[in-house]
Amino acid sequence: MKERLYEIFNEEKTHEIIPFLKQLTAEERKALVPTIKKLDREISRIVMTKKSYHTAGSAEQHSIIDIASFVCMDQKNFGKKYWNVFRDVNRTEQILEWGCPSWFSDFINESVETELLAFNYRDILGWTEKGYVQPSPRLLGHHLSNYPSELEKHPETLQTHFWYLCEYPSRSLPFYKEWLPLIQKLVREQKVSRKRFLKECLLASNRNFNKNVTNWFMDAFVALKPADEEIIELQDELLAGLTSVQSKAINTILIYLKKIVHDPAFRSDEFTHYLPNLLSSEIKTIVVSTLGLTEKILQKKKFDQEILGVALSTAFVNKDDGIQSKAAKMILKYVPASEDVKEAISLYSDNILTNIRPLLAKYIEEKQHKLEDIAIEKPALIKVENKVKEPGNFEDLMFFLPLAIENPETCHYDIALAGLIRFSEDADAESVQLIEPVFQKACKTIAKWEVPYFNVLLCNLIINYGLNLQKRFPAQLKNLGKIYQKTTEEEAVRETYLNYHKKIGPIEKIGVENPAMKGCKEIAVTVYRKMQSGDTTPLLSTVTHAPCWIAPETLVERFEIYQNKQIEPNHLDVQLALQRCALDDPSEAIQLAEKKLKGEYKALIFFLLGKNTRPEGNIEHPAWWITAGITRSPETDFKEFNGLGYDHIPKEFFSGIYQWKTIDSKKNSYYPVELSITIPKYHLEKGKDKLFLEYFVAEQKSFPEVPVFMWSFPNTPANVLAKIIKTCLFYSGIAEVYERSMVLKTIQALYQIKKPLDEMGYLFLATVFLDSDKTIRGIAAEIWLEHVSHQMMDNTILGTIIGQHENPEWAPVKRLTDLIQHHILNVSKNHNLALEELISTIILQMENPVTNLKRLLEIYHEVLALNQSKTCEKIKEKLSNWKENSSLKKICTLLLKK
Repeated sequence: MKERLYEIFNEEKTHEIIPFLKQLTAEERKALVPTIKKLDREISRIVMTKKSYHTAGSAEQHSIIDIASFVCMDQKNFGKKYWNVFRDVNRTEQILEWGCPSWFSDFINESVETELLAFNYRDILGWTEKGYVQPSPRLLGHHLSNYPSELEKHPETLQTHFWYLCEYPSRSLPFYKEWLPLIQKLVREQKVSRKRFLKECLLASNRNFNKNVTNWFMDAFVALKPADEEIIELQDELLAGLTSVQSKAINTILIYLKKIVHDPAFRSDEFTHYLPNLLSSEIKTIVVSTLGLTEKILQKKKFDQEILGVALSTAFVNKDDGIQSKAAKMILKYVPASEDVKEAISLYSDNILTNIRPLLAKYIEEKQHKLEDIAIEKPALIKVENKVKEPGNFEDLMFFLPLAIENPETCHYDIALAGLIRFSEDADAESVQLIEPVFQKACKTIAKWEVPYFNVLLCNLIINYGLNLQKRFPAQLKNLGKIYQKTTEEEAVRETYLNYHKKIGPIEKIGVENPAMKGCKEIAVTVYRKMQSGDTTPLLSTVTHAPCWIAPETLVERFEIYQNKQIEPNHLDVQLALQRCALDDPSEAIQLAEKKLKGEYKALIFFLLGKNTRPEGNIEHPAWWITAGITRSPETDFKEFNGLGYDHIPKEFFSGIYQWKTIDSKKNSYYPVELSITIPKYHLEKGKDKLFLEYFVAEQKSFPEVPVFMWSFPNTPANVLAKIIKTCLFYSGIAEVYERSMVLKTIQALYQIKKPLDEMGYLFLATVFLDSDKTIRGIAAEIWLEHVSHQMMDNTILGTIIGQHENPEWAPVKRLTDLIQHHILNVSKNHNLALEELISTIILQMENPVTNLKRLLEIYHEVLALNQSKTCEKIKEKLSNWKENSSLKKICTLLLKK
């Protein structure tokens, strides 16, 4: 039987595979499954040529295996190989006629998840008629969405399936332009119920469809031009749609509710229940439309104005001047100053703008809540709260390693390496079995296509460690060989791909994609050699306090171990340790070094921690000293380092100061305004004792681990930030997932470092203040708030950069004003003073009015009122010119009076 399958396969006799399979029993087909899988792996292997690549199998062999798999396998083994079934539809039809698998119907119904287009609505109807498939409503609705031409060809389509389309549409539905005209025609001809379709369009607002599909149903509703009588009849669905997550649905519904608001049948009571959510929306058009509709209800004077007044108070959650002014005037005109209304408005008293407060004098207390200062001392980098917990023994390490595998880009990686050194010899016949699930997890992780390189290093160390333990404990770890063999076989297939970097095998020989990771690999190789030799001398660079710090006292103690053992530490391990050393409170470490260290170690620590302002003593390891100099004082050019072999490295990489500018290309470029930063090119050359820094700055190719290097340079993150700015923030409109993820990881890391910003730190923070992603902007605001509280934020520098970005309109000013409104304004007295300085500096950079400048000036006016300050004289000069602009005249006049 197997021999016959091999014969058909090797001789590519595709026409004989179906007759062969027909004659087999169910048991015989099941027995062929392992052979089919083996052949499938063989023909799926990628073969590279000089100009292209292809699979090892021929088209005929693929067809043979596709057919054999479909006929012989159950659904679990066959998986979701939809392409294998529909590579040749005619041949699939032949198979279905004599042997439709019992799982075929489920298989087809589940295909909806894949948005598969290999078969269509017509095919589903044919399979249904023949009994191959019992189609789900979702399957029918999805595929009918893609075939408007089929709508009138089958009686069940219009009667039933069309309504499934309304409940389970394809994401492609909006892109078929034929649908709207066709539905309008069918409604006119009364082939589709107008009333029911209008109802379905409104129900779509809350069916978790994506934005495009929801908007299509709203467009369909508008296209049918519902009459007032129809709108009144559909009030249940209209009101329910006000809770939609899609703004177009809510705005569309509000337009139609406004048409019937004066009708006695309009349900004012029910609408009032939705007011708080509508008025607190971040979408300005929704709030404005809701206020307009509410005013029409108030004008009727047949409704309880007090109830509406309480609901209206929610509008003051929004700090937009226009919205607050509109809400205040409505309350003043229609709502009595009852105790309930006063209480409701008082809840938002602190949020009401200073120029709006006088309008509401009889509704709120005259005395405004006085903000207090929030000033906190600079945070200590080394605290009990952020001390990392290390495994205490071999068993602890085995439980810790899976966590490190899942979080390779954190301090867990360093703790795992330290644990492998410390406890590699501690396994015994009983505890060694704990390595098996860890080994399996490492193999499973490293077998993936996309693996963070820190995970490659960690998993490789675990795998090699497990194989070494297997030699010592063969009986207890007999399964490790099988797990490893399967993993290596899978990698053998991947190795046929061009540019694949080997991940399994001796750690010295595993591939590395970029120079930055070469330094990390060298440290990992050092770890493995320690494990092999039983050397438990710890790494110098292991983090002691989250997220990435080494307590200076601990660094002194580690140097003492190497000093007493007379062991030469790895030069990159030393540099990484120096880079991670917390320098905010070095006094105790200096005293400890005085007692315990001598020679170069002592002089190096004294220089790093600032006891010696210049390098003193013999410089036996130049790379260590230069790293210490960059870490403690990157802007200082130490003459003692001249001629040590590193003069060829561009100074920008030492100082962290790069040339940058915001370029306006006068709307002629794909990127109208671009943030340009100049990073010198640098290639890593062969030589002894490279700087750890050199590995990172060599070449400018982007790689996903860039943000992780914040943990390697926490004292001097400028080079990391410069790379992120160049690759991910050159254009404010960039929206790719990769860039968003890189920026998000970087700002999360910057937030955790808790140090004053350097020049690139200010450029990065100012730039992400204007980012299109709300989450990123929110974290930027948290950094600003925290740094202002700790009195380590220079708002003149930050404001100057933001202003230089906004002067040529690199990003919409609305992003900045939204951030200020929702995160920064009125947090505390000192935050308001800092905000005044920030906005003043931004405005001073503006040469001419930009889009939405009015909103920024309104916020500035509000901040001045809160701080009881006067408009800066230099800003008044600008305002005198800007007030000629009709949209800015009112706010400029107000500011000139201050």
